[in-house]
Amino acid sequence: MSPLSRSSALALAALAAAALGCGAPAEAPRRSGPVAKARPAGDDGSDSFIAERARLATLARRGTWGPDDERVRAISKLVAKAARDNGLTEAFIYGIIWVESRFDPEAVSPVGARGLMQLMPKTADYLAECIGWRGRVDSFDPEFNVAAGSYYIARLVKQFGGDEELALAAYNAGPTNVNRWLRDDGLPKVSIEYHTMVQTARGFFGGAKGDVPPAAIPSAPAVPAGGDLDRLGLAILISGLSEDEFGLQRTDDPTPFQ
Repeated sequence: MSPLSRSSALALAALAAAALGCGAPAEAPRRSGPVAKARPAGDDGSDSFIAERARLATLARRGTWGPDDERVRAISKLVAKAARDNGLTEAFIYGIIWVESRFDPEAVSPVGARGLMQLMPKTADYLAECIGWRGRVDSFDPEFNVAAGSYYIARLVKQFGGDEELALAAYNAGPTNVNRWLRDDGLPKVSIEYHTMVQTARGFFGGAKGDVPPAAIPSAPAVPAGGDLDRLGLAILISGLSEDEFGLQRTDDPTPFQ
């Protein structure tokens, strides 16, 4: 089905999605006290030290990446549409794609995440319902992958009250884990590294932290509850840092938004 015909069916798709579990609003994260972004552990273990190390590592791997790269131009129309549909900036989406797949639509992670924004198969099926996708669900299809991944991160930004760093941590490890960490000691080192890499990479494409207005993000349909949301597993293709630990954060929580 062409993008135009799929767009014309969006209103009916949203109603159908509600019946499939995508229409209930996601609950706000439950917090038992002040939010701690990370547990301080001295000069070499503090959140600021971890973030700065990740930022410098990301900058060192920039190379010639930017809006004019042919791989970026190849999906620019898809990203522009996803940004408009979800109240995001293009640079924010590009930053996630850069970290996840280096713009390789055929990328596959060790745990089976696929495509530009690294969607797990069952998660992709859920997100397809939510966005009213009428074609074949194929995470190697850039059009579907960018549409579904952008919808998911937009919902997480809204879920976490506009806090992009918490939303990115949830995109990587699942919202259930993030809510649990907020009740305990704050985000772990690997989550700080991840959101710092994305926030740094968005700058390669002309964006900056905080340029996503949460009020612009559609409030419905919401992401459905289900353990597969916590399997959205994202392949970190940047060597070093906590690469081997990113995948270990994902859990199979049957009710990630409750």
